[in-house]
Amino acid sequence: MRIKTLTIYGYGKWIDKTFDFSPEYHVIYGKNEAGKSTLMSFIHSILFGFPTRHSALLRYEPKDSSRYGGKLIIDDERFGIVSIERVQGKSTGDVKVLLADGSTGSDDLLHKIIYGIDRNLYQSVFSFHLKGIEQVEEMTKDQLSRYFLSAGALGTEQFLKRSDQLKQQANQLYKPTGRIPEINQALKKIEAKKASMEEAKSKNTQYLDLLQKVENISREIDKSEIDKRTFQKQIESLRQVEQNWESILEISQLEKDIEQLNTSGLSENGLYELNHLNKQIEEIRKEILKLQGTLKEFQKEYEPSKELIMYQENEKNINFLAIQLESISDMIREKMFIDKEADRLQQNIIKNKVQEGLESNEELSVALSGAERNQVDQWRVEYNEVEQMLTTLKEAQFQVEYKKESLEENIDQLEKTLWSNEKFRKEEEYHDEIKNNQQNKPTTTLEIIFISASIIGVLVTAMLNLFMPWASFGFVFIIVGSLISSLLKKNRNQKKNQDFSTYEAYIEQKEMRRQWRQYLFNIDKLEEEKRSNQKERDILYHRENNILEQWINFKKYKHINTSIELIDALKHEDKMIVLREQGNELRRLRKAALELEKDILLKMEPFKKMGNLFSEDDTPEQKVNRFKNYYNKVKEEKNHLQQYVIESQEVRRALNQLFENEKEYLVKKQNLLQEAGADSEDVFRHLYGILKQKNEKEERLKILKEQIPAESVENFAFSKEEIENNRVQLQEEINKIKEKIKMQTEQKIKLEINIKNLEEGGEYTALLQEFENEKSLLQELVNKWISKRLASYMIERTLKYARKDRFPETIKDAERYFAHLTNDAYKKIVINNETVWVLTQDGNYLKAEELSRGTAEPLYVALRLAFIANIQDTIRMPLLIDDGFVNLDRNRRARMYQLLKEISKKTQVIYFSFDSTSYKNLEENQITFLTNEL
Repeated sequence: MRIKTLTIYGYGKWIDKTFDFSPEYHVIYGKNEAGKSTLMSFIHSILFGFPTRHSALLRYEPKDSSRYGGKLIIDDERFGIVSIERVQGKSTGDVKVLLADGSTGSDDLLHKIIYGIDRNLYQSVFSFHLKGIEQVEEMTKDQLSRYFLSAGALGTEQFLKRSDQLKQQANQLYKPTGRIPEINQALKKIEAKKASMEEAKSKNTQYLDLLQKVENISREIDKSEIDKRTFQKQIESLRQVEQNWESILEISQLEKDIEQLNTSGLSENGLYELNHLNKQIEEIRKEILKLQGTLKEFQKEYEPSKELIMYQENEKNINFLAIQLESISDMIREKMFIDKEADRLQQNIIKNKVQEGLESNEELSVALSGAERNQVDQWRVEYNEVEQMLTTLKEAQFQVEYKKESLEENIDQLEKTLWSNEKFRKEEEYHDEIKNNQQNKPTTTLEIIFISASIIGVLVTAMLNLFMPWASFGFVFIIVGSLISSLLKKNRNQKKNQDFSTYEAYIEQKEMRRQWRQYLFNIDKLEEEKRSNQKERDILYHRENNILEQWINFKKYKHINTSIELIDALKHEDKMIVLREQGNELRRLRKAALELEKDILLKMEPFKKMGNLFSEDDTPEQKVNRFKNYYNKVKEEKNHLQQYVIESQEVRRALNQLFENEKEYLVKKQNLLQEAGADSEDVFRHLYGILKQKNEKEERLKILKEQIPAESVENFAFSKEEIENNRVQLQEEINKIKEKIKMQTEQKIKLEINIKNLEEGGEYTALLQEFENEKSLLQELVNKWISKRLASYMIERTLKYARKDRFPETIKDAERYFAHLTNDAYKKIVINNETVWVLTQDGNYLKAEELSRGTAEPLYVALRLAFIANIQDTIRMPLLIDDGFVNLDRNRRARMYQLLKEISKKTQVIYFSFDSTSYKNLEENQITFLTNEL
């Protein structure tokens, strides 16, 4: 499918515009805001519908035109030239499709033309832009891996999302443990109806008896049917035995032959290994003969001097020693190094022991097991907890003592100014009396009234004095007596007040006494808290002593130094582990040194044959040095033949190596013969001839068993006459069963007629009808559920086979595209365990998420383009790209344009860009220039 022409009635900024596209690679060039994205959205809208008003996509409704929409002219291999027009109408617009033959259609025909895909699938596979590619930089490791997999494997996850939607819709209809889904509710209704039916049925005893009889007869009929099928199967099996009699005879004979051929100890490649070993041994022996001939030629080249007589007489030993000399020297140096290292390690062990308070010769403690280590750690933790608790209690005790001392100081300060109990009691009585007197104020009031009356009396007396002199005298006497009595009482009160404190001082002393009693009460509380604290500390001290006692016993049991504290136990054990490891290493070094010494002595055994060179007291090192001196002297005497000697030494080394190789191959050959149970090569070859026969027989047996059913082989135990008799007997049994089934079926029909007569016209009939109605509704829901589950299953299976079938070719094309885009910097793409790897030019594998942005983007595009190239046989849609490669450097961008041109030969590519190099070397009809002016 290729787009030929866009005709826009009204869409965004474009009004009454027409654009023609070339059939392969076409570039739409324009600066920002020139309308490139609007054109891309227009193509999406015509093919898949205008975005709804609630969609997140822009609708691009024109502001300067009442017409909304336009049409595409496409060239399709299936339908020819097609016009697709979409204008404003329903939510996604009204579409009209006009085919080349004049026939028209709408959404259904358009759906078929665009291969049944929707907007999301198209935008995920055939349409991408810069933002979509830039998301590669922002993705996490897992998101990036899935992004590449979706691009390379199937191009999109829309199919899987649709499958998940169908599963979800199916789960809304039914869940095994659900209650709300429709099918679950329908099942509950059917169970209720069925229970009602069973209740109605149970009311009729005759009805139940008939049902039981029908059920029994049905069981008998089913059993007879099973028996009949079993006998028929046996007859068919016997018939197959007769038909394949000769082949079965051959199978039996082959199994006997195979059983007799015992080749259990033979491997499949044994004969090949033997031939290979023989060839290697033969080549080595040829080389040995050749080198030995070379040595003989060397010996003819010169006459040995007097100094070399001993060398010539012991040439083999001397040459062998010369070859082994460096090895022996290395071993001596290695032993000296090991001895030095062992001495250093021993000194280090002694130093570490001293640091841990151990004697140099003292044995280390016994290693702790995991359980013992945990126990010690548990003691340590418990001991630390006890110590922390004791510390806390001691601090609390200090606080209590401090508070008590403060309270006692406060009491001492109060007692200095506090009245005695006797004085406070008198003061309290006095002030209480004053308080009571104040409450008896009427008496004072009477005095005031009396004085007032006396004053009035004086005035009256003065008036009466004029008329009654004696009466005035009496009034005066009374007034004077009252005044004297009042003055005397006041004087007594003033004298008494001078003996007591003021009321404010009394209140202050009362408050001080209250504080004094509160301080004493607080001291009692602190004493109680102190005793409780001491009790808890005694318990903790007891726990601490128990832990320490256990630790002391444990130290004795494990021979741990008595000076080691529990808190340092594990640190000490860690150091002991190091010391034990050092001890083991020391023993290993000593053992290695001893073994080296033995090896040195063994290798120097040939020196005994040259006793005149050495003394009995010579050490191995001295012997080596003496031999070196002797050998150097021999070499000096042979200066004019030095080259020959060197060459002969090389030959001898090569000969020794060949002898070792020959020995190694002979051992391998002997092991190979022993593994096969052969004592000679002829026997070995004979056994493999038997194995070949066995393999041929097994292959023939396999072919025969694939052609003949297993039951036929199992029935081979009978003769032909017995098989025929069995077949006749089985047929007679089948005839009897058929007659029995016929009689039982007639009996069942009669009973069912009686049951039907009982069911008609009652409550059961109505319930049965309701039950059948509910079953019909349930069946419709089940059919709906099955269709959704089946559709989900088919999508997943289709995607699985699609990936399996197309995946290798897709990856192959992606590798070619990716190598082109990166100038062969990356050679291979591997997807293993859902991870995308790429192979660099120097042979290193990198994960896709480890690539730089400039490399990850070409990888994603290569995978996407490879997928598009590999689905052209099923879906051929134009590829739309909106400024997708501006982040690439100039070289990679140029290579990308070359790749798009190659892709466009089979898939139309419409590239929206503001990069002027994108239309370089293109024809005029392959470029559309957009301007910001309308």
